[in-house]
Amino acid sequence: MYAFMQNPDKCSPRQWRHLDFISQFSTDVRHINGTRNAVADALSRIEVNQISNSFLDFEALSKAQLEDNELQSFQNDEKSSLVFKRVPSPVSATELICDTSTGSPRPFVPHNFRRTIFEHFHNLAHPGVAASFQLIASRYVWPNMRKTVKDWVQNCIACQRSKVHRHTKTPLGTFALPDARFLHIHVDLIGPLPSSEGKSFC
Repeated sequence: MYAFMQNPDKCSPRQWRHLDFISQFSTDVRHINGTRNAVADALSRIEVNQISNSFLDFEALSKAQLEDNELQSFQNDEKSSLVFKRVPSPVSATELICDTSTGSPRPFVPHNFRRTIFEHFHNLAHPGVAASFQLIASRYVWPNMRKTVKDWVQNCIACQRSKVHRHTKTPLGTFALPDARFLHIHVDLIGPLPSSEGKSFC
């Protein structure tokens, strides 16, 4: 098998399973550099030139931006670090008002579109608060995004069902009265205690 350029001993169990499955159909699998095999390399690519944003109606988003009071207040705020410019949409014949302070344009999202964007990115793999925020903040911008994303992630039903609760707290309770001596023994363990006069246990 020549499908991997690395040492076979370093293959992961998943790679070994894949190689074992491929070996049923061929005994000579060789790696060909993509620069020398442009046709096959092109066929292996997903047939899309850019990330599809079909989940979002950019024309409706553009109209909502023009009527959004929060966006207007940000544009008039001289102390804001955001730099807004009109940028042509990559997937429609409209322009969006985007923040360009980070180097890549991030459309300002009016209130009605925020939940849709959050669900689109969060439902990919149900990441935590920080990862969900990074996914969205790198592409879009709106006020108090971190708090909004945190609230929505913490209220996600799927996340609550699959979350592992490691920090469990046992409620306080009382022991039933024993019927005879030494029927129930309770021991309190503490320590280690600091030594006193060179002695640790007495």
